[in-house]
Amino acid sequence: MVEHAFLDEIAREVGDSFYLFDEAAFRRNYLGLRGRLREHWPGTDVAYALKANYMPALVACVADMQGQVEVVSRFEYDVARRFLPAERIIYNGPIKREADLRLALEAGSQVNLDSFAELEALARIAGALPRMRVGLRLNFPSSQLISRFGFDVENGELDEALTRLEALPGAEVVALHCHATCRALGVEDPVRRIRRLCEVATRLLPDHPIETINIGGGLLGEMPASLRSQFSFPVPSLEEYADAIGEAFVHHRPSAVTRLVVEPGVSMVANTMCLAARVMEVRQRRDGWQALLDTSINAVNPTRSSVAPLLEAVSVGAVSARRDEASQPQSFKLVGNTCMEHDVICEEFTAALQVGDFVLAKNRGAYSLNYTPPFIVPACGVVDLEGRVLKRADGDASILASYTQQLEVPRASQPASNNKENADHEHSLHLCR
Repeated sequence: MVEHAFLDEIAREVGDSFYLFDEAAFRRNYLGLRGRLREHWPGTDVAYALKANYMPALVACVADMQGQVEVVSRFEYDVARRFLPAERIIYNGPIKREADLRLALEAGSQVNLDSFAELEALARIAGALPRMRVGLRLNFPSSQLISRFGFDVENGELDEALTRLEALPGAEVVALHCHATCRALGVEDPVRRIRRLCEVATRLLPDHPIETINIGGGLLGEMPASLRSQFSFPVPSLEEYADAIGEAFVHHRPSAVTRLVVEPGVSMVANTMCLAARVMEVRQRRDGWQALLDTSINAVNPTRSSVAPLLEAVSVGAVSARRDEASQPQSFKLVGNTCMEHDVICEEFTAALQVGDFVLAKNRGAYSLNYTPPFIVPACGVVDLEGRVLKRADGDASILASYTQQLEVPRASQPASNNKENADHEHSLHLCR
């Protein structure tokens, strides 16, 4: 249980809403999954999907654990290269320009082509590269999900892609990838991808040196029972996923030396962060009581998931002078800090809330921080459990930095935080519990 005093101390420095990051939880998730998979097949790698959360502290953790990451844009690739050697980066995604392909292939990254447009871009740089070891993302239309990505295996697209690659000097197909997921199938979801990818690899092996089967991600992670119960299907544990994947790959692998790659995102990072938001106002409306939080639905649930967030109140304490006998648990509508009527975080939350309390939204590590738009109130900061600031809250300076028309702010009107002394203080901020 996080104490109010700790949250209050952080809030005084970084603002009244912020994420708390648990690095140990991320390491447990990553090493636990990789270790369990390698018990079945030692030649297995786990490539953390950076789109779930590209926070530098997470990428640094992966680098320290000698892990890999998966990226789906040049932006994510550049973030990953700040921490990892190129050979530990897998480059997926629907748009890779000529410059992107050349950069990644020359550096030694695994590039999985997604379309004929990328094949054409590859052909334009073929003469400049002696070898082009690429993978292909595949699409199996008969699966549960009809994907818009990759080369269709059943309508001739794959065969056409292979024909084009065979005509390019130095081109080799060394990996097959698929990421069309259906989580309701449980462990059978990744097992189906393994079966199909291995079938194709076995057929291609005489002519193409398929070295890696990459089954993408789509795994759900560890979560409290109150979240798990909201799913309409049983949610496997990471161990159950790992055992099913490992056993299926051992059975279907196309050769004794084929490597297996799994690309989890949500399951690695969801339970590593919670969002803390201060109660700014408590008021009674005609339909009951509401509590205004210094955050918004854009931060708590930016993807508009149907799974309700797990919320917990952290009170100042019974000794507070503001707490009296009238401060009894009751139902609150939790509303956000934007001016939008739909900014409702929770319709019914039972607690004894007063101004100054905090509400924690648990399991907010995936598709939260980097999915939050700079709408009305920019994204908040991130602090680890030791009080170290990993990211300062965005503000006008960081948000407007990329605009070409900058207005010169009169020195007298500049906020104190613009002073070098305060800037240095913020940069070196380290809170202690």
